[in-house]
Amino acid sequence: MSFRVTENTLERLEWPELAARLLALCRTPQAKTGDPRAEFASSLREVKVRLAETSEARALLDSDQIPPIGGVSDLTAGFRRAGKGGVMTTAELRDVHTSLVALRETSRFLADRAENSPQLAELADVISDHRSLEREIDHAIDSAGEVRDEASRELAAARRDAQQLAGDLQRRLARYLQDPKVTPSLSDDFYTVRNDRYVLPVRADARGSVRGIVHDASRSGTTLFIEPEAVVDLNNRLKQAELTVVREIERVLRELSVQVSEAADVLRVDLEMLGLIDLAFARGRLSQEMRGSEPVVAEDGVFELPQLRHPLLDPDEAVPNDLSLGTSWHVLVVSGPNAGGKTVALKSLGLAALMVRAGLHVPADPGSRVALVDAVLADIGDGQDMRESLSTFSAHMMNLSSIVQDAGENSLALLDEVGVGTDPGEGAALGQAILETLADAGTRVIATTHYNLLKEMASVDGRFCNASVDFDPDTLAPTYRLHMGAPGASSATAVAARMGMPGSVLERANALLDREDRRLDRMLSELSSSRAALEAEQREVASARAESETLRDEYREKLERLQERRDRLFIEMRDDLDRSFKEAHAEVAAIIRQVQRGGSAQDAAAARERLLALEADAREAEEEHGVRARITPAAERFDWRHARVGDRVVLPGGAPGALESLPDRRGRVRVRSGSATLVVPVDQIGAVDAAAGPPPEHGRVVLEKAHRETAPSGGGTLHCDLRGLRAEAARERVTEALDRALADERAAVEFIHGIGTGALRQVVREELAASPFVSDIQGGDPDHGGDGVTTAIVGS
Repeated sequence: MSFRVTENTLERLEWPELAARLLALCRTPQAKTGDPRAEFASSLREVKVRLAETSEARALLDSDQIPPIGGVSDLTAGFRRAGKGGVMTTAELRDVHTSLVALRETSRFLADRAENSPQLAELADVISDHRSLEREIDHAIDSAGEVRDEASRELAAARRDAQQLAGDLQRRLARYLQDPKVTPSLSDDFYTVRNDRYVLPVRADARGSVRGIVHDASRSGTTLFIEPEAVVDLNNRLKQAELTVVREIERVLRELSVQVSEAADVLRVDLEMLGLIDLAFARGRLSQEMRGSEPVVAEDGVFELPQLRHPLLDPDEAVPNDLSLGTSWHVLVVSGPNAGGKTVALKSLGLAALMVRAGLHVPADPGSRVALVDAVLADIGDGQDMRESLSTFSAHMMNLSSIVQDAGENSLALLDEVGVGTDPGEGAALGQAILETLADAGTRVIATTHYNLLKEMASVDGRFCNASVDFDPDTLAPTYRLHMGAPGASSATAVAARMGMPGSVLERANALLDREDRRLDRMLSELSSSRAALEAEQREVASARAESETLRDEYREKLERLQERRDRLFIEMRDDLDRSFKEAHAEVAAIIRQVQRGGSAQDAAAARERLLALEADAREAEEEHGVRARITPAAERFDWRHARVGDRVVLPGGAPGALESLPDRRGRVRVRSGSATLVVPVDQIGAVDAAAGPPPEHGRVVLEKAHRETAPSGGGTLHCDLRGLRAEAARERVTEALDRALADERAAVEFIHGIGTGALRQVVREELAASPFVSDIQGGDPDHGGDGVTTAIVGS
């Protein structure tokens, strides 16, 4: 079924203004002057295709991809002249060339984007290839609209002849101007052109002194413009050359006009396609300006329009409203004060129904639904006509009568102030009857009213639903907010007060109001005020929630930054402490070596005191920075000042063990636990109080000196195989072997490292050379490993 809408309805809904806004965004004359597809689509499939084109254009525009459509001119007059055998002007042919370039570039632009814009690419695919004609025109006519010399050999030759002859003429005339016999007879010192002939300005009283042909005279008659006899032949030849140029240009233009005439029918179709593409992008630009979205369109009679705005209002200033119709109700009755936005809401829904027919996005949030209706019927405004003897009420009734007769199941009726213009009681009853009749026909209806009788319909008929616009009781100004499901008070006296009505008149009006109507109006006003207060509180709560979430995010970021700073400080502190411990342990090891070689015990005690002081500083720094120490509680009770090999200790986790070595320069000790020997950092070792034994005298270092023996007397040589280890692992094994040798009172340690590249041998000997417990380093005997073995003599 074809779509029906009257011109009067379009005007009442302000459709011409919206259509003019759309056409102003078009860039081609084909789109601006309208084409068959600019009318309303006739089927659901066509509507969906147009909406898809608009969405594709909007997506390209949103990503700043602008089609090269500009520069197309109206070629109708040139096509008509060429079709009749006439010659097109150079300007018209350049317009053809510009249009051909736009056709080619737009076609290529959309073909390159066919994957994401299939509907627009399908339109561009219809455009034919006119590159041959485009090249012919560009070869013959330059961008300034002048025929090029390259257009033909004859034209180039004729122009050369004309230029040469003109130059000869000018030089000949210049000599006349310098001739002392002629200059006294001239009124000016220049030559000029009259009737396309070069002439000299000669004084009228000296006519006889210059023989030639008179072509013109000055207005005063004192100067005659004479072509000297000597240059008549040159002028004739120049004129012939110029005529040749003109005839050749006309021949070139005629040939091009014939080619354009032959391609005119195809070009008209292609330009029409270009106009459709231009119109699609104009719809996309309008969608951007309105902040519109593509709705879901179906023939189910359902309108769901969240945050709907009137398309002619500035989206930054318009108040958006949620509006629905056709879901569980067919008739929406909108009430509330005058100038509150009832008619704007009604028009917005009617325009949405028209916009989808034209392929336009609707000014609403994504997810909108618009029913594809067969007819839009409207009774809006005052239809009074003195010439037709129609009063306001008569005009309304005539229009409403036509709507009731024409409306069907798939129609949309927009009724503004239904039943107005007569006795309120009769008008309300008539309005109710009209709305019930339309509801019986299945028509979707949105009606505005002030009649309480119509507001009550929703409570007795499930096909009806109320909606209302708000009125601020404090400022007496409309809020333009639409609320679904609740009727609104007309607030006529409040509006009158806002418009300056005297207070005495308002008091008398309130006194005259019917008690029932007044009570209902007061109840609706109170309901509206309560709803406004509740919404204000909700907005405040939402604002407070958003503010608290913002503050929470800020505090979370600050906490994360503090944690990062604490961790960074902790790492830096631990690094400093580690360096200090290593330096202290190295110093202790050096003093121990001195003691072994005859140094004093007081030096060793001083080094240990320094180590303990550093440990105390570490604990103090950890407490100051709030960092949990990694030292076990038992370790804090272990007194390393009195430690010696054999002391019983507690390992991490509570396992018992026996100390097999004193701390090395890395702050590690070797502990035997059961059948296993472990290397453990000193800060993880705890003491066993009962088994610690009596401590030695404070400040005294007890050292057991190893005796050098070449034979295994009391311990002999300890063997350590390092083959296959990397450098760092080999160093640790060397340290462990030396500690074990000292604990077992071995005289030497034999390290088997192999020959290889010699790198591992170098690592072993460097480590041994740095150890305070090694007194000598020897290579292996040739018969006993040779360079693959290194022996360390332990002790002094």
